[in-house]
Amino acid sequence: MKVFLIYDHASDPALHHKLAITLPTKWLEQSCDKVKETFVNAYNKKFPDNPLDDEDFVLSVKDNSPFTNRDYKLLTISDTPAKAFEDKGEVRLVPAPPANAGQPGVLPNGKSRCKNYGCQCEYTEAENSESACRHHAARPIFHDTRKWWSCCDGVKVYSFDELLSIPGCEVGRHSSVPPLEEQQREAEMKAATNKVLEMHMAASKPDAQGKAPPPKQDFTPSAPPKPRPKPNLPPGYARCKHHGCQKDYLIESNTGNTCVYHKQAPVFHEGAKKWTCCGVSRWDFDDFLAVPGCAVGPHEPVE
Repeated sequence: MKVFLIYDHASDPALHHKLAITLPTKWLEQSCDKVKETFVNAYNKKFPDNPLDDEDFVLSVKDNSPFTNRDYKLLTISDTPAKAFEDKGEVRLVPAPPANAGQPGVLPNGKSRCKNYGCQCEYTEAENSESACRHHAARPIFHDTRKWWSCCDGVKVYSFDELLSIPGCEVGRHSSVPPLEEQQREAEMKAATNKVLEMHMAASKPDAQGKAPPPKQDFTPSAPPKPRPKPNLPPGYARCKHHGCQKDYLIESNTGNTCVYHKQAPVFHEGAKKWTCCGVSRWDFDDFLAVPGCAVGPHEPVE
């Protein structure tokens, strides 16, 4: 495996250095720190007036993982060239992160990321003040394709970049602690996740042959449907069941041409309303009901 080691963090470009190293096979399963020490020794021989201490630096490689917000990865003593390096790839010598970089909420550069709504800036406590952070007072809302801050609902946008560019409505200190509303939401999500995991662990597992046990039939039959109440009509009247009619009519006056109706049931699809027997579509419900029927005959009572 051949890699290119680069040091370009010196303020003077003349002190930058790039070195191609072909790694012996036995190095591939050893710690990457051996490669770092080799490069630092070679650098110190070339620049004796500007020596480097390998304890002050770490190796860095490109990180294309979609699950991180950085495009690089800092290597540790447990990383090996076989897993961390790419053949003919670039490996950089960079300053080691501050001692507090491993603490929760602290980035590799020693700074914290503000958790206030709409901020997300990196900061140190030395830079923090009562006017350092301009943020939003309440969470964002996403509806269909529109996005807005619930505290500033007068401005609605369609992209995340536009949402983040809306100036905050409050000024205060940066905070590494999420707002109370976010803490409650995260707690609810964690509780829901734990509940699902408990259900999974309590579920019956497949046997040695890989067959799952039959599911438990623990249910109670539903009650039989209640009969639909008949319409409360005056004596001698009935309600027509035809599509598009459904009027109350006097039974004695029901003749062969008293009912104008549609032969088929209506169809409702994505806001449109259609009589399939007539091929007529309408959007407004009143206009839809006003479409005259395509058949004539006597009323038929609702059973």
